[in-house]
Amino acid sequence: MSSTRPLLVLGDLLPSLDPQLVASGRIEDLVSHGLDHLFTLQTPEGGFAFWPGQTEPHLWGSANAVQLLLDAQKYGFPVAQDRLDAAVSYLEQAAASLAAGDGPRRGWTELGAGDPEPYVQYVLALAGKGDAARVAQLIARVPADPAGETAEQLYMLQAALYLHGDRRWAAALKNPNLSSPGDAREERRSFYSARRRRGFMLSTFVDLFGHDPAGEPLARLVADGLRGHRDDWYTTQELVWGLTGLGKWVHGGAEEFSPPELLTDGRKRAPRSPALGAKGGDRVWALARAGEYKSVDVRVAKKGAGRLYLVLTSEGVRRHPDVREGGSGLSVTRRYLNRDGTPLDLHKLALGDWVVVQVDLANESPEKLDNVALVDRFPAGWEIENARLRRGGTAPGWLDADSLWKTDYVDLRDDQVEWFGSLARGATVRVVYLLRAVTAGEFDDPPVEATAMYDPSVWARGGQRTIDVAGPWAPYL
Repeated sequence: MSSTRPLLVLGDLLPSLDPQLVASGRIEDLVSHGLDHLFTLQTPEGGFAFWPGQTEPHLWGSANAVQLLLDAQKYGFPVAQDRLDAAVSYLEQAAASLAAGDGPRRGWTELGAGDPEPYVQYVLALAGKGDAARVAQLIARVPADPAGETAEQLYMLQAALYLHGDRRWAAALKNPNLSSPGDAREERRSFYSARRRRGFMLSTFVDLFGHDPAGEPLARLVADGLRGHRDDWYTTQELVWGLTGLGKWVHGGAEEFSPPELLTDGRKRAPRSPALGAKGGDRVWALARAGEYKSVDVRVAKKGAGRLYLVLTSEGVRRHPDVREGGSGLSVTRRYLNRDGTPLDLHKLALGDWVVVQVDLANESPEKLDNVALVDRFPAGWEIENARLRRGGTAPGWLDADSLWKTDYVDLRDDQVEWFGSLARGATVRVVYLLRAVTAGEFDDPPVEATAMYDPSVWARGGQRTIDVAGPWAPYL
């Protein structure tokens, strides 16, 4: 059923949710957690870094963060005003530099791929700032019949002028081009994709015109664009903007309706309580083994004006998982070694043994790849040795630190390690880390995988295997 809050605030803020927060059933707790995380990325200039620990702001990411904060404030969540003011001030300074032609745009005469100024001007207009005259200049640079990213930039600029009080483009904003978006993506110079453009347009449409019925065809196209593929096929931009637009659109559903009922084979099922973010008539159910029922029905006896939405999610373990191996544009190999660098026999491990993991990642595409994510998951019976703790004697003596991948960010978790960075054309890089066998038994070893974050057609995945860890009692069995 419809939510009292748009999905934007949850869609882009929470890389990992605390189970206790989820169990609390309070969307305010979740959003507060997300905002706290976002502010850890704010730099002294007021902008926001791309990765934790970085000190240089990322312009597009900073504009994205400011829009998120403005939306959170608009929908009643507490936002630190001084932090928001500092971020808006950073965007104003950046916009002035772009208008002056400073930096990489020096000498440009028209908008180009990855140009952040249209989005920066739109976000500044949302904040009641920006330069309407400059926006009009940028619109004049857009070629006739724009397509792709240029069409997205034009929509941003027209929306910025609308927010400044200039209604010349109201008809175009209310009736955007709904031609097929295809699967076009741009990974090298921007985060653009056709699905992102649709999601952004829907989010902006609701900001400008509320829940005008003219937005329904666009909302349906955004929803259709998020069907038909596994979630890892979509980029983060496509998912976040698609959910943002749909979340705002769903927020405009019917306000008055009787509590819905769920029936399985004609029998009423009790709803789960409390429902996260639910309003008066909302209900949430958890239904195990739903496919075994002959009929599953949701009924609403009475409804006032507006639409109702039913959100379905499913989870489980595939009986016959379809895990692709190989790759396209990337290749990845993983080796397990002893402390001395010799190959490790995975069927002769004992409790407490060290495992040196060496992963090699190669760029086989014809160009440089940015924003590559390498993820290595390890079996439940192994525990990672956190190199950041700098315990004495843990690093292999043969390891050449200068040969390791110079990453932008590394995330160590209980069950996996994630590296993020760039790969030059034809480059092969290496990462090495340490594990320890802490539980005896037979375990499945998950595959190592890599992907270009904004172009999932570039990927690589290794094979799976089993691992045996023997306990001290093994000789007596």
